[in-house]
Amino acid sequence: MFLILRSCTQSMDVAPRSAFLAAIVFPNERTATMGVINVVKTASQSMGPLITGLLVERNLFWVAFVMAGSLKASYDIGMLLLFAQHKPREEQTEDQQHAEENERRR
Repeated sequence: MFLILRSCTQSMDVAPRSAFLAAIVFPNERTATMGVINVVKTASQSMGPLITGLLVERNLFWVAFVMAGSLKASYDIGMLLLFAQHKPREEQTEDQQHAEENERRR
């Protein structure tokens, strides 16, 4: 059962994240948004070995695995909950699109 659950959320942050962002973000903002997300993701990944090293020094290596699993699961569930309510731009009505554009301009 755990193998099936893992395969369902294995790479939630790769293609689905890009598709969700492409559907929500305006076309002229996509490049900047994807760039910021990739920079933040890379910076966050570089902290992993440092934190794991500190935990290993204190004989708490297991905490690294618990933290990694918890963060991954919460990220995937958060992505699902955040984007489950949003419709792609193609499915939104024209009034909704105009309201969103006016709100972003403010």
